[in-house]
Amino acid sequence: FYLHMNSFVGTIPTELGNLVDLEELMMGDNSLSMAVPTELGNLVEMTSVFSVAENSLSKAMPTELGNLVKMSSGFYLNENSFTSSIPTQLGK
Repeated sequence: FYLHMNSFVGTIPTELGNLVDLEELMMGDNSLSMAVPTELGNLVEMTSVFSVAENSLSKAMPTELGNLVKMSSGFYLNENSFTSSIPTQLGK
C-alpha cells in the first residue's frame, strides 16, 4: 500500500488498522502529524515494509506496533518528533 510522497496533510486514519491482511505500508515523506494510531498494531500479517518516516508525527510510539512480529524487511520511523523512547515491544 504505497502512499508515500503525496503531500498528505493530517493524521493517519485509524481505519487503516482494519486492513489486517496488508503486507506493506509506505506513508513516508508526507506531512502527517499527531500520533501513529494504536490500531496499526492490528496489521499482524505485515511482512515487508512499514514506513511513516519523514513526516511530522509526534506523541509516543504505540506499543501495539510490537504486534508486527512478521516484519522481515524495514521498519522506518525516522525523521519525526516522537516524544517517547522506542517501546521494548518493538524488539521482540
